[in-house]
Amino acid sequence: MTHANDDERDVMQPSLDISEEMKRACEALCHLLESGLPDPAHCEPRYVISVASRMVGIEAHRLRHYERLGFVRPGRSDGNTRLYSQDDIDHLCCVKTLMNDLGLNSAGVQFALVLMERMDQLQRQIVGMSDRLVRLERRRRAGQNLNGMENGI
Repeated sequence: MTHANDDERDVMQPSLDISEEMKRACEALCHLLESGLPDPAHCEPRYVISVASRMVGIEAHRLRHYERLGFVRPGRSDGNTRLYSQDDIDHLCCVKTLMNDLGLNSAGVQFALVLMERMDQLQRQIVGMSDRLVRLERRRRAGQNLNGMENGI
């Protein structure tokens, strides 16, 4: 049996050195992912493009470009003015972090957003399963208590 030498091991194992900029970007993304349950007020379109661009920290033409790429779908007023919700702003901040801080191109951002949405779905499923497990455990305990009472314990 042959063993890999030290040079081969270094190539086979990815480097774990992460720059401070990358750490900050990852922390920002984690913060966005951990935002919790959606607030209905956050879904209401209310910010015009000039306000939204200041909130996100990018130019208005970049917001229109992100819309063309499908990264965001702002609401529209009766006069067809774009209106962004707080959820849109949070989503755009995430896109900005992926592109500017992590250096992803538009295809990479699209892929990351799909993965993040899938993670959210799985987290909701886990919460649902945990709740169900708690209910089943309560029923089991209640059944044990009833059986104990019937047997004179």
